[in-house]
Amino acid sequence: MIKNAIFRSHDIISELLSRYKAIAIAFILIGVCAHWIVQHQRTQQLQHAWLETPKVDDVIMVDIGRMQTDRVYQPQFRIAQVIAVNDTQLTLKQGRYTYSRKRDAKRAIQLDNLMVDDYFQAEPWHIPRAQIMPYYQSGAIYAAYRPNDIYVMGGIVKQRALPHFPKHQRAVFSAANSQGIGFYQRGDLVAARAEFEIATKNKDQWGMYNLATMLIAAEGGEQDLQRGFELLKAAHEQGNVKAKEALASLCMMHQICE
Repeated sequence: MIKNAIFRSHDIISELLSRYKAIAIAFILIGVCAHWIVQHQRTQQLQHAWLETPKVDDVIMVDIGRMQTDRVYQPQFRIAQVIAVNDTQLTLKQGRYTYSRKRDAKRAIQLDNLMVDDYFQAEPWHIPRAQIMPYYQSGAIYAAYRPNDIYVMGGIVKQRALPHFPKHQRAVFSAANSQGIGFYQRGDLVAARAEFEIATKNKDQWGMYNLATMLIAAEGGEQDLQRGFELLKAAHEQGNVKAKEALASLCMMHQICE
């Protein structure tokens, strides 16, 4: 009886599929199109938000041909990366290479070309903040990406700065800080951040420094510039030499120090 029921169910399903195949295909196509539209809109919203509030290391895809309005348009796709942000302008480093197709520029990122020596031009490129969205709307800026850890589209776009581990100070490192460095070097950023938290609670200046750099870079969790600033300041007050350099860099790139 069970066997007959199974065969009967199979026949009914086959008959329904045969009868309503065109409708099923139409629903599937509509679903795929709707999913693509939703994903596209979400991507557009993210890129708009990233361009409105740019951060250091953001990757921006530009079409130089759209910016050169005094000549016949030819596609000239390049990769740029943000190196500094302030209230009035965006400072980027611009790739030396021009691509005729967008997919070639995308492929360059996926192949880690941004990490090749001399990939970027030495001269910085300054764009007024007020010009960013007009460029985006005209297609002169056609995409923007924010690194996830050190990656964009699976390609490495920035170096991961290892926690400072001076040999002459190893003897005074707390166990939690040393453990955190070990986790960090193995790529377990969540565990490293947890160990640096423990070191920070024990007033370890290097634990404070290492945790601050992870908070600023959003490594192993959410970004927290304010707490990163406070930890660097506390470490600097204990005489940490690297904290002073990090504070200067943080204050230059962000308005957190005011």
